[in-house]
Amino acid sequence: LAGDVFYGRQVAARVLPVLDGFRAAGARVLVGDPGRVDLPRDGLELLAELEVRDMGDGPGKTTSCGVFDYRP
Repeated sequence: LAGDVFYGRQVAARVLPVLDGFRAAGARVLVGDPGRVDLPRDGLELLAELEVRDMGDGPGKTTSCGVFDYRP
């Protein structure tokens, strides 16, 4: 499970090869992300969409977050 790891282009470039390696080894890779700009759009299948507490916007604020199956 990779949660909120696509928060920057450089981080995404480093994370994707790791996730690809897990897939190549036969693991199922799930990604949780609130729809950040650097989230890869190809190879993701949306499994669920949830409203979660937004840690940055103060009490009571929520944001939509997707849970994806990563299949590049």
